[in-house]
Amino acid sequence: MERLTRFIEEKIAPPLIKFSNLRYVQIMQRTFISFTSLLIIGSIFLLLASLPFDPWKNLIGDFSLKFAAASGVGTAFIALFVVVASSYATIEYYNKNKGEKLDFVAPIILAVSSFFLIVPAVTVQTVVEGAKEAVPFVGVPTDFLGAKGVFVGLIVGIVTIEIYRFFINKNWTIKMPEGVPPMVVNAFIALIPSTFAIIFWWLISVVIGIDLPGIIMGLFTPLVSASDTPSTVFITSFLNRALWAVGIHGGNVVGSIANPIWTQMTAANQLALEAGKALPHMFTSVFYDNYIWTGLAPLAIVMSFSKSKRLKALGLLALPASLFNIGEPLIFGLPIVMNPLMMIPFVLGYMAVAVLAVILTTTGIIPVPVLSAPWILPAPIKTLMATSGSIPAVIYVLVTWVILGLLFYPFVKAIEKNDLKEESLAEAE
Repeated sequence: MERLTRFIEEKIAPPLIKFSNLRYVQIMQRTFISFTSLLIIGSIFLLLASLPFDPWKNLIGDFSLKFAAASGVGTAFIALFVVVASSYATIEYYNKNKGEKLDFVAPIILAVSSFFLIVPAVTVQTVVEGAKEAVPFVGVPTDFLGAKGVFVGLIVGIVTIEIYRFFINKNWTIKMPEGVPPMVVNAFIALIPSTFAIIFWWLISVVIGIDLPGIIMGLFTPLVSASDTPSTVFITSFLNRALWAVGIHGGNVVGSIANPIWTQMTAANQLALEAGKALPHMFTSVFYDNYIWTGLAPLAIVMSFSKSKRLKALGLLALPASLFNIGEPLIFGLPIVMNPLMMIPFVLGYMAVAVLAVILTTTGIIPVPVLSAPWILPAPIKTLMATSGSIPAVIYVLVTWVILGLLFYPFVKAIEKNDLKEESLAEAE
């Protein structure tokens, strides 16, 4: 076990931590966490519109359409949110870590403008309500404003800011005389960098005619497909638990790599559910959150019945937090971290849960969870919401709690045996 711990600490953890600390990885982390609340809010409205409970359906009737109208707040224009968030995150990174003093407003507006050069408005002939014949209609195609445009928005947001700051750092800007109001100064400082950024995207999209959204989607499609496989689920689950077991936040490290892909997959699933279509993906972040990371409540419950005063007290104290998916009191208090005995059920237990989740989901016994729920909700309630009220899914979560409790039990008893010896020695003294 010491050899395994050392291997994780020395071979697996360092490159992953180094990767998660890279400039653009940190920018992407900041980007995708920015609009998580909108995804949750949209999921709540979608749940209210599509809850498969006949008394509820009869109660709301056609009002379900009004609920559905707000269900896309987090997904319908997610690519646009990514442009804003990624450009903001890029500026924030350089201002915080490099001591730069970039303005926020002008560069973010520039990034949004650049995005609409890549995904421009088009004119089509269409029949509008009340008309007898087709008339011209100008609009922005929504195809790449939603989940398909996430990677396009990410690249446009970051690259635009990099072009902008290149000119700012070279001091290739219009200089204004002293006494000019700062608002006016900032407007003219942005003029030259903004001009070259617009020219850059104009040349690519309009003059050369490169279909940048199509190319980017083509490049990332194999990556998304590779992420939506059972083998990826098992690797991701193992890395997450193994890193936590040596004191490294496995969720942050693994999420920094996978979140851009998971966000696109989750948004695509929610749009498909809203439209009543087949779900394009199975193993999104929502799958992990609801079917694998079901919390450490089973461990806290087992500890609460321990004969060891230390384990019993810690279990009772940690139980409320663990029910709400806060596991740090047990991870660092028991501890699980750097504890060879507890690392075994912690890693292998959740691997067993991952295998069971994949089997039951691929066979259709439990549904694919789609809706984003607040992570702090107790696992059964969170899963009930994520699966639009699926009882089999809730039963599955409760079964995983039983499995995890049984796996943790003999290891807790081993620690208890040692604790009782120490307590008896202390009392004898």
